[in-house]
Amino acid sequence: MYFLTAMLAIALTLGVPGPGQQFNEWNKKSTLSTDCPVELPGIVLEPGVYIVKLLDTKEKRSLVQIWNSDETQIIATVVAIPDHRSQPEQYNTFTYHDIKADGPKPLQAWYYPGDQEGLEFVYPKNRAIEIAKESADRVMGSTTREGVIVAVTPNGKEIVIDQPHLTQTARRKPQ
Repeated sequence: MYFLTAMLAIALTLGVPGPGQQFNEWNKKSTLSTDCPVELPGIVLEPGVYIVKLLDTKEKRSLVQIWNSDETQIIATVVAIPDHRSQPEQYNTFTYHDIKADGPKPLQAWYYPGDQEGLEFVYPKNRAIEIAKESADRVMGSTTREGVIVAVTPNGKEIVIDQPHLTQTARRKPQ
């Protein structure tokens, strides 16, 4: 009996994550440390330490919050859509658009440790067009938070990636 009680205690201690661990898993809380200016949709972050969290929205699109280092102020809330990588890493990964011009580095995507699916940031469409031309890469863009999301190619072509929910109406089946 003592053996079973001891095994149960060990299993509960090691197998059940604490409240902090559970919390970080669903909101993907991560630290972004940068030594140069970094651009996110609609904002430029100065060099420093920031906290990045996924906001629980129940929507297909994700909202990502950027906080100051002590999590007392939300600096920005931006839209992101799913992105995939071939191999998961065991640490936070932030990727950037490689632009030729001087200035802040535009953040492209964020991956949580151990995940193959990350989040690609959606820039205002006009800025997405500029970044695509400067980086020779496709960039996600939209005119509004709820608007159509397009992948803008370096030559300016727009490929629809995600459309907002369309209202369905009752229609009569053709005879």
